[in-house]
Amino acid sequence: MTLARTIRSSVMLLIAVLLCAAVAPAAGAALLAAAAPETLEFTPKERDTGAVFARGPAVEDEEWMRAPFGEGLLTTREQWSGDRRRTELLVDYNRVDRLRLGVSGQMQVANAMAPRLGGRIEYAFGRERLLYGLQLEQPIAPPGRVAVGVSVVRRTDHLDLHQVDDAENTLALLLGHYDDRDYFEREGIGGYLTWRVPDFSTVSVHLRRDQYRSLPLDPRTRSWFHRSRPWRDNPAIDDGETRTLSLRLEHAARPGRHRHAGLYHWLDVEWADHGLGGDFQYVRMLGDVRSVMRLSPATTLNLRLVAGHTASGTLPRQKAFVTGGVDGLRAHPFDAFRGDQIALTQAEYSIGLWRRRHGSLRGGIAAIAFLDAGTAWSDPAHRWNLGDRHIATDGGVGLATAEDRLRVYLARDLQRSDGGIVLTVRFHRPF
Repeated sequence: MTLARTIRSSVMLLIAVLLCAAVAPAAGAALLAAAAPETLEFTPKERDTGAVFARGPAVEDEEWMRAPFGEGLLTTREQWSGDRRRTELLVDYNRVDRLRLGVSGQMQVANAMAPRLGGRIEYAFGRERLLYGLQLEQPIAPPGRVAVGVSVVRRTDHLDLHQVDDAENTLALLLGHYDDRDYFEREGIGGYLTWRVPDFSTVSVHLRRDQYRSLPLDPRTRSWFHRSRPWRDNPAIDDGETRTLSLRLEHAARPGRHRHAGLYHWLDVEWADHGLGGDFQYVRMLGDVRSVMRLSPATTLNLRLVAGHTASGTLPRQKAFVTGGVDGLRAHPFDAFRGDQIALTQAEYSIGLWRRRHGSLRGGIAAIAFLDAGTAWSDPAHRWNLGDRHIATDGGVGLATAEDRLRVYLARDLQRSDGGIVLTVRFHRPF
C-alpha cells in the first residue's frame, strides 16, 4: 500500500469515528464539558422524531472560559453555581506518579462577605507520596470585592505552558503512549491580597515561598498500546527554593447568546529574590490573552496571544517558556522551542456543518481551519527582540464534534516543503 493510500485510508477512518461520536456524543460526556462552537442547530419538534432548522446555541452550551493557570483550588464568585459545597474526584496517570487519586472540594455561600474555602488531597501511588492543597479567602470590605487569602500546597506540578489537563493527558498516555507534560514537585505557602474589578479583571498581589524538587521517570509506567516505545525522560529541574512577589490580573468570560465575543486573560509579573531571599533571582512576565468571536450563528473565530519576557536574572528550568506540540505549534515536536522569551499566536476558525438534538442527546460536526505562529528563545541581554527571530508557522484543518468532546487535527509545518502531516487528537477546545 502506498503512502498516499495509507494517509487517505487513515483520514477516512477518522471521519467515520467522528461521525459516530457526533451521533452519540453522550458516551464521552463524563470526560469533559467544554464550550461548543455555535452552529446551525437541528431541534426535534415536540412529539416528532424529525428535525427542524433552528438558529443559535442552547443556553446550557455557554461555559465559563478561563486561561488554565493557577492552583485551581477556588473558582471565582461569578463562576460559582450557588451550591454550598462542591466535590470532585481526581484521577491522573502519568510517567512519574503513575496512578494519582484524590478528591477536591469547595465551600462557598451566597453571602459576599463570607469566607471561601477550597482544598484537595491526593495520593501518588507510584512514589508513595501524599499531596495536598488548601486555600482560604476572606473578604475584608463590602461588597466583598477586596479579600485576603492564604494557600498551602504540595503537588505534582508542570510548566505553566503545558496546558493539557489531567483527564486528557491520561487518555493520551494510556491510548497513545504520549505524555504531554514534564513534571516536578512543588511545595510551598503563600498569601495574597485580591481586588475584583467588575467588567475588567481580578487584580491580586501574591507573596510566596516554594520548594522545587526534580522527579524521576517511573519505568513501571504502562500504556495500553504501543508498549514497545520507550518513554520520554522526565528532565531534571533546578532544585531549590523560590521566594517571589507577584502582580497578577486574571479575567474569565462567559459569552452569552447575544454577545459576539468573550475576552479572557492571565497576566503575571513575578519578582524572585530582590531582597526576599531564595535560591533564584529573576523578573518574569507572562501574558496569555484569549478571545472567542461569534461571527455568525454557525461560525466562530478563536484567538490566542501569548507573550513572555524575562527582564533580568536567570530563569530556573521550571520557569522556562516553551512551545511546540499540542499546546502551541502543532506540527512541531514537544517543546521544540525553549527559552526566557516567547511569542505565540494561534487562530482557529470553525464552521458548524450540522447539529442535531433529540432530548438529552446532542450531536454534530464542525470543520476547523487553524494557524499557529511563534517561537521561544533566550537572549543574554534580556531583549524581547522578536524581529530578529525566525517565526515558526504551522497550519492545518480539523474536525470536531458539536460538544467539543473530540477534535482531530491534521497539522503541517508551512515553512517546509518536505514537512509531513502531524495528526493530533484532543478531547476539548485547546484555547
